[in-house]
Amino acid sequence: MEKNNFIAISLVISAIILAFGFSSIIKDERSVVVKGLAQKEVKADLALWQMSFSLGDNDLANLKKTIEEKTKIASNFLKKQGLESKDFSVQAPTITDNSVNPYMDTQKIRYTYIAKVNLLIRTDKIEQAKKAQSNSLDLASDGIAVSNDFDNKITFEFTKLNDIKPEMIALATKNARLAAQQFANDSGSKVGEIKKATQGLFSVENAAIGLEDIKSIRVVTQVEYQLR
Repeated sequence: MEKNNFIAISLVISAIILAFGFSSIIKDERSVVVKGLAQKEVKADLALWQMSFSLGDNDLANLKKTIEEKTKIASNFLKKQGLESKDFSVQAPTITDNSVNPYMDTQKIRYTYIAKVNLLIRTDKIEQAKKAQSNSLDLASDGIAVSNDFDNKITFEFTKLNDIKPEMIALATKNARLAAQQFANDSGSKVGEIKKATQGLFSVENAAIGLEDIKSIRVVTQVEYQLR
């Protein structure tokens, strides 16, 4: 009889322990997963522009002379817009010999040799670079037709993303906690510790069409909070 009573008591104690443990597990599993967004607009700090124009001649020596003259004119133009020599570099020109092109109709060739001249602008002088690109049509009076196709569009970048990452992550996490707090208030709970957090990728996009030098930076964090 005593043995049976001992077994019964043991079973009751075990059941209490299991019930308490199970209750603790269920309690610990109460959580909410929320997302927090941080968004910030910044001014681009790097301008990139490949300024290109083509020249033609039937004599290589004359073409070389023209390339040198027009390149000097283009360089002086950039300086007049507020850029310095360190802000751009003159690339080696590419020259095409149309006379050796088997698919070219020699009767319709105006120039035997065509040269493409490139000046690469890479600068933190954003406004000056924009001004130069906007005024590039002025070079037409000097016989320079600056290309404005897709490959020669001016672009802008923001290079200091790492400097603002900590504050943006902190803001995204703060906004996530606000969302969790709202959920907790609605459910009669309290927000506890972070169980798990996942940071999304930072996205850098133009703020709007026509505002390519203003960048919109976004990051989303996903956070799981315990609920008490």
